[in-house]
Amino acid sequence: MLYVLYSDAHLHVNPLKGLGAEKIAKKFRSRGGWFIAIVGLPPYHYGFVEPSVESYRKVLDLVSKEAAKAEERGLEVSRFVGVHPAEIDNYYRQGLKPEKLLPLLEGVFKLFEDALKNGLVDGIGEVGRQHYGTSPERLVFSEMVMVRALVLVRDYGVPVQLHLEQGGFATAYSVKTLANLVKADLGKVVMHHVNLETARWAEELDIPFTAPIKQFNEEYAKRRWRYCMLESDFLDDPSKPGASAYPWEIPDVIESLIKHGLLSEEQAYKMLLDNVIKYFNAKPP
Repeated sequence: MLYVLYSDAHLHVNPLKGLGAEKIAKKFRSRGGWFIAIVGLPPYHYGFVEPSVESYRKVLDLVSKEAAKAEERGLEVSRFVGVHPAEIDNYYRQGLKPEKLLPLLEGVFKLFEDALKNGLVDGIGEVGRQHYGTSPERLVFSEMVMVRALVLVRDYGVPVQLHLEQGGFATAYSVKTLANLVKADLGKVVMHHVNLETARWAEELDIPFTAPIKQFNEEYAKRRWRYCMLESDFLDDPSKPGASAYPWEIPDVIESLIKHGLLSEEQAYKMLLDNVIKYFNAKPP
């Protein structure tokens, strides 16, 4: 009988619009789920539209409360808050230029740092670079935010989840270069939602990464990955039903791959259990 413990290394919850953590955790737990990483959405997704530190404080509080609900349903949870590169674009559209935006984000990162010190969050994310067309100025500013997050990785030994373009070698090499320059532990720098080509280079350069379950097909599964984890990237937004996978699709895909001899149980455990414990500082089940 097949028995695998399942984890979701990157998902979002939105109790104001979607299912919320309690319902997600209940269903995922029933499918053998043991761990989820809840990644905070941009404040405006929750209706916190004012560009302020207080809006991020509300996101932090929401993520903490939702994580507690998932834990009550028997899941191990890691909590992440960050400044998504799409937020940088949004602030620019509101007329917030770098000289005004920088003081705001310094306040936000002070909030994150205090939360790390007090055990209110477990990591930083998402931060990174836009994977879509944007202005060079916004791209540079987003990368500055990513570097600021890497400093917290260095200082507190916490994981960070990076939202990036899928540029293969160039993407992976840039991440390793920046992490090394900052002297952050590369084992805590997780490239999120990585396609197969970029995954190959992340593996080559010793960078942990999460593979979206929607792309985890036979070709992706046949490699004996050392640094791979799996994610749904669930948005918990009923207005965008096809934009991501559900967490319980992870068991569906993995069970099918194992059944057809395309993935070993040993490799599944490495991705779904061992690597999550190692790279997310998660407590073993």
